[in-house]
Amino acid sequence: MKYKFVCLNCKKSIKPNPHISTCPQPRCKGAFEIVYTNINTESPQEILIPLLNISNLTNLGQGNTPVIRLNTLSNDLGIKNIYAKLEYMNPTGSFKDRGSAMMISALNEFGINEIVEDSSGNAGASISAYSAYLKMKSHIFVPEDAPKNKVSQIQLYGSIVHKIPGSRDNSAIAAIKYSKENSIPYSSHNLSPYFIEGTKFFGHEVINHFNDKQPDHILFPVGNGSLLIGSYKAYEERKKINPDIKIPKHHAIQTESIPPIIEIISNNNWAPKQAKQTLANGIAILNPPRKYQSADVIKKTNGQGIKVSDQSILDWQKELAKKDGIFAEITSAAIFSGLEKLIKQESILPGDDVLLPITGFGLKDPPRDLFN
Repeated sequence: MKYKFVCLNCKKSIKPNPHISTCPQPRCKGAFEIVYTNINTESPQEILIPLLNISNLTNLGQGNTPVIRLNTLSNDLGIKNIYAKLEYMNPTGSFKDRGSAMMISALNEFGINEIVEDSSGNAGASISAYSAYLKMKSHIFVPEDAPKNKVSQIQLYGSIVHKIPGSRDNSAIAAIKYSKENSIPYSSHNLSPYFIEGTKFFGHEVINHFNDKQPDHILFPVGNGSLLIGSYKAYEERKKINPDIKIPKHHAIQTESIPPIIEIISNNNWAPKQAKQTLANGIAILNPPRKYQSADVIKKTNGQGIKVSDQSILDWQKELAKKDGIFAEITSAAIFSGLEKLIKQESILPGDDVLLPITGFGLKDPPRDLFN
C-alpha cells in the first residue's frame, strides 16, 4: 500500500522516512499521520496498512481480544449493556502491542536494526518484545520512578534501559538527545504514525463484533490518545465502505492532576507546570504530541473529556475486581470513574450500550495498599 506522511499542523507531506519523527518545516515540529495514496475506490480495502504486504506484520498473537458483558456493573449502574474489551490479553499485557507490531514491522521493512524509544512502561515493554522477535536492538528511556514490574519486563526482553530522573517528559527529552548523538532512529510510540495505524485494528475488531448495533459510547484512558485516534480512524475507513455505520461517541478520561487534552476541549489554558503527581502513570503525559488530534476526535464524535481523581480510580479498580472479576491496571480503571461521572450527568442513559477497553493488566502496576 502506497502512502505519505502528512503533518497534522502545517499539512506538508513528505516521503515516509523512519529517521524523521516530526515535521521538518521551520517552527512546526508537528506529528505526522499516514495518508494512503493508492486506494481503490471501486473496491476499497477494509483495513489499510502501511506495509508492503500484510504477511510482513509481526505477529506475537496480538489482537482479537475478547469482548464480555459486565453483568454486575450493568445492573448496578442501571445501564442496558456495559461491555469490556480485554486489551490486557495482548501478548505483553496491554493494548500497546497493536501499535508496536505495526511500528516495528514497518521499521523492519526499512532495514532499521536499532531504535530509541521513551515510555512510562507499557509501550517500552511492548516495543522491547517485538524488537526482540525481529532481532532489533532497542534503547528504552523510562522515568526513574517507573513501576518496577514494567521496567523488569522491559529488561527481560533484552532492551537497554535508561532511567531518567524527573517527569515522564524528561525521558522523551533524554531519548531524543541520545538518538541524535548516536544517529539512531527515534521511534517514539507517541509520535510514530505507524503506531497509530496498528491501533486501528482495535476499532476494526469492535466494528466486526457489534456489526449492525455499534456501541453508543466508547471510553478511553487518554495520555497521548493513540487508541482513541486509532479507533476513530478505523470507523472513518469503514464508513467509506458502509456509509450507514454509526460512529460511537469517543470519550477521553484523564486525571485531575494531568488533563492537557481535556483542557483543550474546554478551551482552558493548561501548562505542564500545573501538573501534580498521579498514580495513573500510563496517562501522565504533560505535553502529548497528538493532543490536538485527540481533541479533534472527541469533538467530531460528540464525545466528552472527563477528569477523575486518583482516589476514585483506586476505588473503581477494587470495585471492578470484586464485582465482575476484572483486575485492571490503575490507568485502565480511570475509565470506570469517568463512566460514573458520565452517567450522573446523564450523558450516558439507561438504554445505551457502552464499551470500555481494559487497556492494561493490574499486576503490571499494583498499588501498594491494594489489599489494605
